[in-house]
Amino acid sequence: MVKLTKSVVDAATPREKQYTVWCSDLKGFGLFVQASGVRTYFVDYRNSSGVRRRITIGRHGTVTAEQARKLAIATLGEAVRGVDPAAERRSRRGSITKKELCER
Repeated sequence: MVKLTKSVVDAATPREKQYTVWCSDLKGFGLFVQASGVRTYFVDYRNSSGVRRRITIGRHGTVTAEQARKLAIATLGEAVRGVDPAAERRSRRGSITKKELCER
């Protein structure tokens, strides 16, 4: 395990199967490296009920390693405060939009 930096992420070469690179600096922060070469940042945590959750932060290139780290810290902070970021995200995706509300 190493600290996830741009150079570490760029050096992560694709293999036959997807694999994970964990950050040694921030527990729960990691990177998926897919066989196609796509690299995706994610954060892994446990909610207040003790259930393990995983949230995708974004693809490398769209999001830098430092931006992903800051988003991971914010997500982990919410989890510590008792908020479940994955459940909140799921709820937002399923809720009604302003356009749909106006049409009703």
